[in-house]
Amino acid sequence: MNIEIYSKNILKIIEPSTELFSIKNKEFHVETECLFGEEFEVLKIKDKLCYGRLLTDNYKGWLSFSDLGNLSKANHRVLSLRTIVYEKEDIKSKPLMYLPLGSQIHVSSKGKTLFKILLDKKQKKFGYVSKQHLIELSKKIEDWVTIAESFVNTPYKWGGRNSLGIDCSALVQLSLQAGGIKISRNSSEQKLFGKLVLTNLNNLERGNLIFWDGHVGIIIDNDNMVHSNMFNMKVSVEKIIDVVERIGKPYEIYKLNN
Repeated sequence: MNIEIYSKNILKIIEPSTELFSIKNKEFHVETECLFGEEFEVLKIKDKLCYGRLLTDNYKGWLSFSDLGNLSKANHRVLSLRTIVYEKEDIKSKPLMYLPLGSQIHVSSKGKTLFKILLDKKQKKFGYVSKQHLIELSKKIEDWVTIAESFVNTPYKWGGRNSLGIDCSALVQLSLQAGGIKISRNSSEQKLFGKLVLTNLNNLERGNLIFWDGHVGIIIDNDNMVHSNMFNMKVSVEKIIDVVERIGKPYEIYKLNN
């Protein structure tokens, strides 16, 4: 089958989340996940799959072309771990799907408790979600560490970026995103973020990031950190000293220089 080349064809994710693979073969490891409403630049398609770039963090890979569609410009973001999308403006109506934290949506009208959102522009498909689970895209959470804490007990998943399963760097990325800070997807690149300043265990502050080779966690207070990890196979809060003793050295701690 011929490969169709696209030029600046920006579509959006219309599934709650979809996996992005580095190779056009789903037997390989998942590189990351794309969330509902995020923009994806399609570069080529082949065999019902497409290759392109997730504009959120410039990750490139393959995903199912059917998971892409047209949506209006997002004006809100899902801030709860998950929110249910209802068929009608009634919480007793049929649930259509769920949307994970970080999903970017277009609210077309606001009811008393439920907001009407666009699910598919081409099919003129709408749904309704709780206004309590949303935040305007232009607003940010000052204490973004609370977002990371809300993920506690979420299963660890390599390449996961969804509230059903998440890895260490995605936890950092989504939490900082809620705080209005855009950061790379992988911990090795996050460590190079321009707003990070090296600090140490004697000067810990809430929101500091602690890095090892291939792992990152978020400092909660002088004694504790939260991270998604393979040791517990979930997002967990642990004593910093226990994690340092288990993983070992070297490690580095950075603070955000706002």
